[in-house]
Amino acid sequence: MALTSVSELQTLIHEHITRTPRLPEIEHIPVAQSIGRVLAEDMVSALNIPATDISAMDGYALPSDAAAGSCWQIVGESAAGKPFAGDLPKDGCIRIMTGAVVPPGSTCVVLQENTKTEGNAIILTQDVAVGANIRYGGEEVAAGDTVLTAGRILRPADVMLLAAIGIGQVPVYRKIKVAVLSTGDELNEPGTPATDNGQVYDSNRHTLMARLAAMPVEVLDLGQAADDLESVLHTLNEASCMADVVITSGGVSVGDYDYMREAVNRLGAIHHYKVAIKPGKPFVFGQMLKTWYFGLPGNPVSGYVGFDLFLKAALWQLCGVQDIPQPFRLQAVLSQQVKKSPGRMDIQRAILTQNADGTWEVSPAGEQDSHRVWGVSRANGYIILPAEAGNLPAGATVTVQPFAEAFL
Repeated sequence: MALTSVSELQTLIHEHITRTPRLPEIEHIPVAQSIGRVLAEDMVSALNIPATDISAMDGYALPSDAAAGSCWQIVGESAAGKPFAGDLPKDGCIRIMTGAVVPPGSTCVVLQENTKTEGNAIILTQDVAVGANIRYGGEEVAAGDTVLTAGRILRPADVMLLAAIGIGQVPVYRKIKVAVLSTGDELNEPGTPATDNGQVYDSNRHTLMARLAAMPVEVLDLGQAADDLESVLHTLNEASCMADVVITSGGVSVGDYDYMREAVNRLGAIHHYKVAIKPGKPFVFGQMLKTWYFGLPGNPVSGYVGFDLFLKAALWQLCGVQDIPQPFRLQAVLSQQVKKSPGRMDIQRAILTQNADGTWEVSPAGEQDSHRVWGVSRANGYIILPAEAGNLPAGATVTVQPFAEAFL
């Protein structure tokens, strides 16, 4: 089987999902709980922001532009929530607070620090022009404006915007259900006593569930399936009836006891790939009935990298996102030599630091074997080495993808 490049597999997954459009149902949730959810409908403002002309600063509202040295009588006050109700004479001014409604007839606001008070009058110390320090009604948002479009991952600033236009309940796509399953008789559940018969703790399933918790999904923990075809078939069949997506860890290679490949082939249209990537060559993707299936390799680091490169974007797409978030990448200088053989893209776990002059420096986070979980924990990013690259000396410039959770 020929190797599939990383970009080819990313495109194949995206196109498969695009050809089978199936958006989640819509639900309405409180605006304060909507961060990280996917907006299901365009949001159209029913009002202006500001609602009317208001003062941008504390000062005095004047009926016309004015020159330094001019004198104006104070005839009233306008505070936020308590507008001035009278008439503004030609030689008069209104004491006004930030956010207060600008009285009818006012054309500008002079800053209070640009005036001096003499009795019940002010004298300007600087010129003021028409329109100065006034926020006009609808200048930011006009009634009828579409402020957010469907398919957007809602951010904290979006909550501020939605609340500002009076939205209390937000239409979002419901959380898709993602089932997670590990396979292998060698797996031991964390929290149980260690054994001496070659078992290892199941870190993959728990890592997947933890990473999924940061996305708008409902996680279904299917536990561990034994290396037995009937057991795997039964678990996958149940999962396909209850979940939108099934993710398995392990059992996607060609070992005699890796039954996952045969089981998923019996249940659906599954594609097996050998990806030109290190770590994580084997990868499985397809559908079991109407349920999407992703099969990650069993080596912990291979599965971790595979989630970042292939699953994350696919899950966002299945959640209804229109513009899939792209990983942030930057250029950094190697602080030590990096070993690599041409042929596969190499995703090396790395430690990224910023120098005093603002430049970035990076080094591998220890040995790069796919079973070394401590290295991933120590790392704060990936070094992305293209397939054609070979060994690189210290001082070479490389592409780095920082871990979002490692930086503020």
